[in-house]
Amino acid sequence: MKKIFIYLTIFAGITACSDLLEKTDLSGVDEKIWDNEATATLNLNRIYDLAMPVYYSMRSSTTLPVAIHTASDESNLGNTKALYGQITVDDVNDFWGDNNNNAWTTIRKINVLLEGIETGALDDAAKNRIKGQALFLRAWVYFNLVKVYGGVPIITGAQDWVSDDLLVTRSKTSECINFIVGDLDQAAALLAPGMPATQGVDRGRATKDTALALKGRVLLYWASPQFNATNDGARWELAYQANRVAYDTLVKHGYALYPKFADILTDEGTTNRETIMIRSYDGTNRPNTFENGSRPFSESANGGGGAQPTWELVKAFPMQDGTPSMVNGVAANGFDTLYYWKNRDPRFAATIAYNGSVWELSGKTGRKQWNYVKVIDDNGKQTATGFYNRKGVNTKTTAVNAPLGTTDWVEMRLAEVMLNLAECANATDRIQEAYAMLTAIRQRAGIVNNNNYYGLDPAMDKATMFTAIMNERQIELAFEGKRYDDLRRTKTFDQLNGKRRHALQITANNIKALEQTDANGVRLREKIDINGPDYVTHFKPSYVSLDTQFPILFKPEYNFYGIPTTNLLRNTNLLQNPSWGSEGNVFNPLE
Repeated sequence: MKKIFIYLTIFAGITACSDLLEKTDLSGVDEKIWDNEATATLNLNRIYDLAMPVYYSMRSSTTLPVAIHTASDESNLGNTKALYGQITVDDVNDFWGDNNNNAWTTIRKINVLLEGIETGALDDAAKNRIKGQALFLRAWVYFNLVKVYGGVPIITGAQDWVSDDLLVTRSKTSECINFIVGDLDQAAALLAPGMPATQGVDRGRATKDTALALKGRVLLYWASPQFNATNDGARWELAYQANRVAYDTLVKHGYALYPKFADILTDEGTTNRETIMIRSYDGTNRPNTFENGSRPFSESANGGGGAQPTWELVKAFPMQDGTPSMVNGVAANGFDTLYYWKNRDPRFAATIAYNGSVWELSGKTGRKQWNYVKVIDDNGKQTATGFYNRKGVNTKTTAVNAPLGTTDWVEMRLAEVMLNLAECANATDRIQEAYAMLTAIRQRAGIVNNNNYYGLDPAMDKATMFTAIMNERQIELAFEGKRYDDLRRTKTFDQLNGKRRHALQITANNIKALEQTDANGVRLREKIDINGPDYVTHFKPSYVSLDTQFPILFKPEYNFYGIPTTNLLRNTNLLQNPSWGSEGNVFNPLE
């Protein structure tokens, strides 16, 4: 079935309304478009195109959030300035990039729509559908600004470039959070549930469920240490209630954990009831290039350059029975650092493509992935970490079509809502609810249940449970763009300071012999049993640092980045965040 892509320009309905061409306001949007649902929806679709999140490896200076927010310990991807303590006040330009696609132009488009839709002749049902989605999108854009800078100016109307005072001030962070939550509450009240409405022509649109899920995430951030320096319990209770309502509503409306973890991101059929918020890709007008970058060079169109797992992420996955693979930095519970793939949490094999693993790319049955140094297949552009990311990569896609990906970006899914709820439940002394969420996720993952807790310690206190939840987020949500934000909002990024990310470098003892073919054209390497002594006969692993010049250094001021200098010069009423070179009055992002 051909994917329906809602962000494309849709001209249906315009020819039936030729009087729309008789514009009365050449400086803005013609008011007549709000009399016709097709043209009003066309305007809304353009805002979706600007506002909705993209694959995190596809972020750039022209997307929101920008690329600097992808750096973490999970991969070799991302702007390393954030890792090495080298960010300047002008490096984080989410506030206002020098391009047409920035937060404030998008917010203005949303405000134009919200004002216009009230003046049009649409019936209430149509108005509510469009207005609810616009409110959701405004909340999403504001949330992405606030989590980077703290409070920003709240603009609720379409400002006139000539007559309005544009030298606005920053609103308090608390005011911004209340504003975002207010928009989401309104959106939830106006919109219908998402199941099964998110399928077919409505796939990718905001629904009541999407609004409730995002509200839970927003309030979790507001309760987290980045914003909640005093650990205010009232914030945690508010976040718990929001996430409890979101989870219960989602389940009531038919959402459920998808049975097969490995296919969550690539199965876009009606049987996948886990995905909540997505950006859709059609492969032609709007292609997804993430897959091409994730695949090895030999199975892509000059790809294989990014989103490669680190040795640190490899070690983070627990064992098959759910027990930790590492305890206090030492291998534990049967974890073998040589045969690291053995007896692991099934999510490991669904996420990591390692040397000798079966990865049937391009529909090639039984195809194995080889990552040893100077492997003939990928010698032109080999993995820098010794691994490839399998998550979100459609094995049926051929190499030539890899740059024309159609796989949606899944920004939110039910497992994240459950983890959000678990974190809030733990913080509010509802630890059994936290256990319930984690064990359900681990059960779906396929972990062997030897202790009725799927490998979790059954006697965890609040601090230990928090660590368990963060570990679960790291592996369950790997390569879904969450790790950077999780480290930053929990103020645990600095725990990586002084450390370096590592690659597993695999040297073949005799490459020529490995790649020699027999009479049937089969290479020797294909006959190797990697689970036995053959592996050490043919391969020698070693660990090398990916951070060759500097160790990780995440500075305290990175919890709230500085407003770029150009913005301060344009608007002298903007106050700078602390520790970013400003003198005199500064903005307090914690208020």
